[in-house]
Amino acid sequence: MRSLRSLPRRTLVIGGVVLVAVVAVVVVLVVRATAGPSSPGDVTFAAGGATATVGASQFCDVQVTECGDDPEATAVLRVPPNTPLTVTVPEEVASTPWQLAFTFRDPAGATQQGRSPVFAPGTTPSFTLVLPAAPDQLTSAEVQQYGARISQGPNGLEFATRATWVLSVDDR
Repeated sequence: MRSLRSLPRRTLVIGGVVLVAVVAVVVVLVVRATAGPSSPGDVTFAAGGATATVGASQFCDVQVTECGDDPEATAVLRVPPNTPLTVTVPEEVASTPWQLAFTFRDPAGATQQGRSPVFAPGTTPSFTLVLPAAPDQLTSAEVQQYGARISQGPNGLEFATRATWVLSVDDR
């Protein structure tokens, strides 16, 4: 067996660089494997010519077993009555089932809740919400991306929410 001293200097340098590169790759892989899920991208809310883009406030792996959150992920947008809200999701969301849940005040001041249809994977990256009556005031909207975990609930099958993006409406 040759001793290290008998190897050419160039071989030692190349060997050292390769060793450092291998260690760096291993460290990156270990960190990624233990870091948990990451946010699946940003959602854009648009109304009346203004937009707000926000990352997921809560996000999980596809099985909804490991989750993370971003308390800084908040969006506020002015949405006057009789103004449609357009929601655009990234490809990472559009390629999965997703839905828009929302709340609004009706003309009598009562809070109402609604939901868009559930969009099948790959069918649409955007949705425009128009409230039932012109004087209705949108108060919040939440994009919900569904995960792979399904359970039997009192009203049939229930899909676990994998990630959410929240818009608070400035209704001044």
